[in-house]
Amino acid sequence: MRQEYLAMQLITKIKQIWENALLSLYLCSYEIKVISNYMGFIEYIPNTLSIHSIKKNFPNFSTLEDFYRQNWGHNFEEAQKNYVQSMAGYSLVCYLLNLKDRHNGNILLDSSGHIIHIDFGFFLTTSPGGNMGFESAPFKLTQEMTDVMGGSESDMFQYFKMLLLQGFLEMRKHANALIMVLEAMGNTCILGCLQNYDLALEGFRERLQLNLTDAKCMTYIDDLIYQSLGNWRTSKYDDFQYLTNGIL
Repeated sequence: MRQEYLAMQLITKIKQIWENALLSLYLCSYEIKVISNYMGFIEYIPNTLSIHSIKKNFPNFSTLEDFYRQNWGHNFEEAQKNYVQSMAGYSLVCYLLNLKDRHNGNILLDSSGHIIHIDFGFFLTTSPGGNMGFESAPFKLTQEMTDVMGGSESDMFQYFKMLLLQGFLEMRKHANALIMVLEAMGNTCILGCLQNYDLALEGFRERLQLNLTDAKCMTYIDDLIYQSLGNWRTSKYDDFQYLTNGIL
């Protein structure tokens, strides 16, 4: 529970940074109350379903894009825009926090079309399967997810790229405030994600790429997208979750 709380502290801080800069990236923050190492309360996120649940229970489900078109109808473009803004927000969060275990049971859709990531059991230095590196992509960007934007050549995908760059540049401006959240935990922290404290802090700083000029950040963002788009390890992890846990 304390690890969930740490992740939400970082997500809330990033959300505040973007809101103060009047950026259009979307994140959903929610309350977490910790009462012991293994117990606490997590605020319910209303009007949401996991992608797994949608695939399992929506009649005649074919693709995520078709679901958006059928479910939102005349409001498809608005829902698509919400989707892109939230995809950009959570892609950067997944990258910066090195967030793992991104199967479709841990990704929600809300009634406005936003995606929302939950369950932060693995981030910074931890991942399912230890160091086997199932999920090596900077963030989850399957072909199915890209199709909702209209494909990688669409205007909405270009909007997605623009939001990634804007959000990344703004996070770098506030790097010290973000790093301070981790430094406040100290190197005696018992959380799994900070067991190797020095490595966790070093990786966090490295992912912010503070040595790059703003001009070179666009190329860096393009590279992150290239590594993530249709990444075969991401697809294999989804296959693994389906075979072992029945997660669609």
